[in-house]
Amino acid sequence: MVLIIGILLANLVAMWIEDYLLTYRWKYAPHIFTWIGMAVLVLIYYPLFTRIDKWATKAGNKFIRAGKKLVGREIGTILAFFVALLILFFLYGLEWFDSNVFESFFRSL
Repeated sequence: MVLIIGILLANLVAMWIEDYLLTYRWKYAPHIFTWIGMAVLVLIYYPLFTRIDKWATKAGNKFIRAGKKLVGREIGTILAFFVALLILFFLYGLEWFDSNVFESFFRSL
């Protein structure tokens, strides 16, 4: 569960960085920006993924332990995992569609 949250969180942060980087693409020739962009992405992504994995593991373990204490070992772990997934679901919806996906979901019912 912690690995899944870590992967999703690392990808979300990476998308935010990539979106920022792409705002500069029209300031350079395509072949120059592509090389610069590829280099910057490697320089950013490698440490980002390794650190986010560590951070997500620590935060995920704390989050899951807190869920265990509140509701019990098995149910608390699963509940904490789904709460984290819902938070990431909301953030991905904002990133991909610039809208609240929960509102969209409840309007479609």
